[in-house]
Amino acid sequence: KGKCVKYGEDRFQVEIGYNAELVAVFKKIPSKSYDPAMKKWNFSLEDYSSFMEAVNQLPSVILAPLKGENAVGLASSSRFVGSRVDVNSLLKMCRNWKKPSALFKGKCVLISRLRFEVDIGYSAEVIGVFKQMDSRNYDMNTRKWSFLLEDYPKLMEVLQSFVSVEVEPLPEAVIQTFAAQIKRSASQTDIPDADLSVVDSEIVQSLMPFQREGVNFAILQNGRLLLADDMGLGKTIQAICIAAYYRKEWPLLVVTPSSVRFTWAEAFQRWLPSLSPGSTNVIVTGKDSLTASLINIVSFDLLSKMDKQLKSTFQVVIVDESHFLKNIKTARCRAAMPLLKAARRVILLSGTPAMSRPAELYTQIAAVQPAFFPQFHSFGLRYCDAKKMPWGWDYSGSSNLTELKILLEESIMIRRLKSDVLSQLPAKQRKMVIVAPEGISAKTKAVLAAEAKRMAKGYANKQQEKEALLLFYNRTAEAKIHSVVEYVLELLESGNNKFLVFAHHKIMLDAVVAELEKKHVEYIRIDGSTPSADRQSLCQKFQFSEKKIVAILSLTAANMGLTLSAADLVVFAELFWNPGILIQAEDRAHRIGQTSSVNVHYLVAKGTADDYLWPMIQEKIKVLGEAGLSETSFSKTAESTNYCPKTDPKQKTIYDLFQRTFSESRDDIDEVLLLEAADACCEFDSGSALQDTGENCSVSPAKKRRIE
Repeated sequence: KGKCVKYGEDRFQVEIGYNAELVAVFKKIPSKSYDPAMKKWNFSLEDYSSFMEAVNQLPSVILAPLKGENAVGLASSSRFVGSRVDVNSLLKMCRNWKKPSALFKGKCVLISRLRFEVDIGYSAEVIGVFKQMDSRNYDMNTRKWSFLLEDYPKLMEVLQSFVSVEVEPLPEAVIQTFAAQIKRSASQTDIPDADLSVVDSEIVQSLMPFQREGVNFAILQNGRLLLADDMGLGKTIQAICIAAYYRKEWPLLVVTPSSVRFTWAEAFQRWLPSLSPGSTNVIVTGKDSLTASLINIVSFDLLSKMDKQLKSTFQVVIVDESHFLKNIKTARCRAAMPLLKAARRVILLSGTPAMSRPAELYTQIAAVQPAFFPQFHSFGLRYCDAKKMPWGWDYSGSSNLTELKILLEESIMIRRLKSDVLSQLPAKQRKMVIVAPEGISAKTKAVLAAEAKRMAKGYANKQQEKEALLLFYNRTAEAKIHSVVEYVLELLESGNNKFLVFAHHKIMLDAVVAELEKKHVEYIRIDGSTPSADRQSLCQKFQFSEKKIVAILSLTAANMGLTLSAADLVVFAELFWNPGILIQAEDRAHRIGQTSSVNVHYLVAKGTADDYLWPMIQEKIKVLGEAGLSETSFSKTAESTNYCPKTDPKQKTIYDLFQRTFSESRDDIDEVLLLEAADACCEFDSGSALQDTGENCSVSPAKKRRIE
């Protein structure tokens, strides 16, 4: 530390201890002169400003300026000292910050929970102020100064008194959120444990440690938050637990993509056993009542058609995949926003909170904390790098993202990536998704019901039994097409860029591919007709593609030997009675090279063959697990698996039929050929095919290959 003092008429002298960097600066000044007797340097006043400019670049030196020459002393009588800081008067002071005639313009930006940075061009006057701040820190790389938040009021007060300096303050939302740090009072770093005694013990005991933290954070924020955990980290169970904490304020509204409405209904029944059976109401048409039950589940699109019923407000609302609300102009967003602003508790769930495109985050922030940024334009200027164009404003960019992330994480958002909590996750997480029954037409439902009725009566021989079951399986594929395609599109809209879709029937594979082509999404397809030589190159394309890409795979043709570990999500569009084939298919993603926990989604449609296949698969996997042959059973890790067929005698007969036919089956060739036949929807006499496998029969090479 040192100071400048007058030295004669037109010179000044520097009184300071030895510093090598400083001496190097002295030697570059043209008017330098060294007095050996006093061991001090002096210079011409003409060089004063360039001298101060050079000295102020040295972080280790603080030089008090000449009295009367741009000297700025920090007012010790500042209104803002320590805990006396009044946040409202600070906000008021910072509102009139614009100075059109200012020569130096800069802005304050939050860089951590405790510090902010001032980004401004060089001004000796400003640097002089910076150097008098106790918490100052100069970053040699970025050439910017940063300070503790507690110095913010004092610094802004002085900078605002300069006519030639304009500094954009921190946004009001930041000042309100970090008021504790600005006032120097202890801010809370650890989230306190909430008292969950009012919630069913079943769900509380099932929470992993990081999920419990999510629930604690939500309750600390009074039930208004954006839960932005990665896919597969159990946002559903956390949301149900948070909502259950506020059960006294129900009825509850759950807004979800239409493909997962019934999955939510199952999840409530599973995790909250204290609910009476009729307390969940899944809205299927616009004519249904939105407030019929304690828990009401509606899709985004139906919500926008039910605006007449939206006058009744809900106190607790969950929005699943809340990034569907990213565009304020859409009908779904216009219908949802008033509901969310009126509710006391708002739980938004999104695995992809669009941090790189802040404009898409605005509606979600406004839904949780309307007071943060009442005007989109001010948000756009700060975080979307808003630019004035000939046609209007462009908000598609991004700016000050670090500040936005710190602000959201402190106030409304909790986000954990899989990599953060990998040690708490199982290697595979299976989940059953009940696909919406209205995707199945009335005609198809009638056909399936008739098939089931006929099967319940029994058959004369095993051959007829098996053919009937395969036809039933084939009809199920046709019935599920609409729901499966919808689910795949919703996954893509939710930001899942790489995943595998397994199906068995050609019609299902074709339908998914057709939809991807229509939406211009890249894909690879591997089925029975894909030559072996091409399979490896297709896998490589999937593994290393930078773009969105989906792998469409045949259950029986692509369940072995392929590595597709770039995906950590596997979707089964259809079920299969042999769990060995399902596990092998899951392991296309869950293999060496996979650094993440793999999510497996089984799409199950009620009123189809899935009613019998799903319990059968669960049973078989349980047996494999007990024998140590399968690492995870379904029920332990699946979100909702307690879905079994009703125990009426007719269904029991069909279930036994499936069990008997496909569990005791030794004639695998018979099974494969029949599958092919059912797939082609043609009559096939498997008896003659089997005779062909006898040693004495001559078989055409093509047929032999098929049988092999």
